[in-house]
Amino acid sequence: MISNMLRFPITMFDDGLDDWFFPRERSVRQQTRSAYPLVNVGSTENNVDVYIFVPGMEADALDVVIEKNLLSVAGERTQADLHQDEGDYTRQERYEGQFKRVITLPDEVDTESAEAAYRDGVLHVNLAKRAAVKPRQINVAVH
Repeated sequence: MISNMLRFPITMFDDGLDDWFFPRERSVRQQTRSAYPLVNVGSTENNVDVYIFVPGMEADALDVVIEKNLLSVAGERTQADLHQDEGDYTRQERYEGQFKRVITLPDEVDTESAEAAYRDGVLHVNLAKRAAVKPRQINVAVH
C-alpha cells in the first residue's frame, strides 16, 4: 500500500518527462481530442472565411450562432453503426459526443452579412468585412 502512494502518476510518463518541463507543439492527431471540430479561419480583402470540419454530420444537427463577434458551433456526434456484434474496440479514434467551438471574429466583420453553407462535411461561414472608414478631406473656408 505504501509503495502505491509513493509512485508517480502514470500520466507523467506517458509522453515523457521532457514534455512536462519543455512543452512542445502538439500534433494534429493529439489536438483533435481537445479541439473538435477542427477549424480554419482565413481572410481576404473583402471577406473572412471560417471552415469547420464536421464529417459525417448532417447540416441540421449543427447549431451555428453569432453573438458579439463570437461565432459558436455546437452539436453532438453519435457513433455510427459499425456492425460490431461482439467484443470491444482495440482502438477508437473517432470522436463522439457533444462539442462546442467558439471562434473570436475580427472586429472588422459585419456579423449581419453572415452566410453559411454545408458541403461534404465542411461548414463554410462567410462574413463580409465592413466598409473601411476612409479619411474625409475637410475644406477650410476663409472669411
